Amino acid sequence: GGQFKREVTVDGQSHLLLIREEAGAPDAQFASWADAVMFVFSLESESSFEEVMHLHTLLSGLRGTSDMALALVGTQDKISSSSPRAVEDARARALCGDMRRCLYYETCATYGLNVDR
Repeated sequence: GGQFKREVTVDGQSHLLLIREEAGAPDAQFASWADAVMFVFSLESESSFEEVMHLHTLLSGLRGTSDMALALVGTQDKISSSSPRAVEDARARALCGDMRRCLYYETCATYGLNVDR
């Protein structure tokens, strides 16, 4: 895990984001202070997608997520014929629907796809 700060402007107003990268399952302390959660998985790994589903279920059990901003991010860097996509767009979007109030992005750091977004 790590900690990061980033200033962003939304609707002309500046906000400071305090970002904490967590490894492992959420606990009660994490659930009590988090205002937003970004779940990240590899589009090339079914197990990472399943882990995101599990982590969301755990978080929901610790705290209702209706007042929390959620984002689901599928990352890709090596999708090719030898390393095919394992998680289709429709499945990820369906999970976002189940999570409610959840944004979905696919990113690729190699090509800069949706990295700033």
